[in-house]
Amino acid sequence: MVPPHADTAELRAQSPGPWTLEGVADERTEALRAAWSAFWSSRLIVWAAGMAAVLAFGWFSETSARLDPFYFTLPYNDGFANLLIAPAARWDSSWYLAIAQFGYEVPKRAAFFPLFPGLLRIGGDLTGSALVFGIFLSSACGLGALYLLHRLVSLDFGAERARVSVWMLAWFPSAIVLSAVYTESLFLVLSIGSLYSGRLGKWPMAGLLGGLAAATRSNGFLVLIPLVILYLYGPRLDGESKPAQRLRPRYPVRADFAWLALVPAGVGAYLLYLGITMGDPMAAFTAQSEWARSFVPLGGITLGIESAVSGIIELLPGLGHGDVLSHGQVPEVVATRDIILSGFLALAFWLTWECWKRLPAAYTAYVICGLALPLSVPGAEQPLMSLPRFMFVLFPLWIALALWAHERNWVRPVLGVLGVSLVVWSGLFATWSWAP
Repeated sequence: MVPPHADTAELRAQSPGPWTLEGVADERTEALRAAWSAFWSSRLIVWAAGMAAVLAFGWFSETSARLDPFYFTLPYNDGFANLLIAPAARWDSSWYLAIAQFGYEVPKRAAFFPLFPGLLRIGGDLTGSALVFGIFLSSACGLGALYLLHRLVSLDFGAERARVSVWMLAWFPSAIVLSAVYTESLFLVLSIGSLYSGRLGKWPMAGLLGGLAAATRSNGFLVLIPLVILYLYGPRLDGESKPAQRLRPRYPVRADFAWLALVPAGVGAYLLYLGITMGDPMAAFTAQSEWARSFVPLGGITLGIESAVSGIIELLPGLGHGDVLSHGQVPEVVATRDIILSGFLALAFWLTWECWKRLPAAYTAYVICGLALPLSVPGAEQPLMSLPRFMFVLFPLWIALALWAHERNWVRPVLGVLGVSLVVWSGLFATWSWAP
């Protein structure tokens, strides 16, 4: 069960609203300091490890040529320039850059929602390089997301635990995308900003940011779920709540509830665009089949476990088949990948339980729905494909991990494990060895 949280008066006393002068400057300075230190330290790891891996091992040119035929991630004649952008432009980066350049002329691209590539197009026209602008955009949004996360966590748990939460997020292995040409940074700053606005009772801003988040990723509409729960049950800093009585809302529904309709409107606008330009408003969802994904409710759980068991058998001496798989994949490498991904699945389940015990119900509901969606569209060859990246944007997971580690004085050991993992992930990403 979720422990009782401070009431409205207590929360106001702990953290003044954004328009209150007293104490705000210090809070914002602390949040910015924590966000900046976590961001630059993790980016130092990403760039150092990524560039070192490319220098030591090169990159898989076959994978690069297959996924980036236009050389969007290798745009320069100068080898050092290409090396410099390697930790920030790989895998899905090529798809976002292709959409920015050519639009949705290929059906497979419809799976990528439009806000991020649209901004790349605008920024590329202004600066002359969509790739460089994309790195800047993701980095700026990543820093902003860490700042807002600190502000959000401080409302309930104070500055110290907020600082730990920021570091957990910034050093998670999939945090390589925090500065890469990927949607995660943009989505994080919008989704955290939306929930933070809801906590403060600023529902027009919460709805607007939520709508933009919904136009950024296919699972962005899920932001609506915690927003509705926050509106009805809190905790909120605006208005007086009624005593809790089973499932009856603690806050009355007023006219400002309508602002939350902007969240599904963000998805609706994209579907309308696809219907006009491609003749298929549902292309964003049917395109999942182009990525070998199919709808099997929570099927990713059993399929992921099965693939991990098969991987263990493959690695046991005398039991593996050793046959080369599609795209020249080595069975031992695929087996290791599936085992590692099943470990992330176990981590996701444990942290969801920690969310249930420690965080407001709105946060836990967001995590459950955010995990259920990708686990219900497993990949044919890789059931848990991209699971670490889907976990990464579910920021309540890292709040729960921070609270757990802080209670046991295990913050440094946990960050040490995450840091080593980030080094490995950065090298694999930059060399086109493993998508995040």
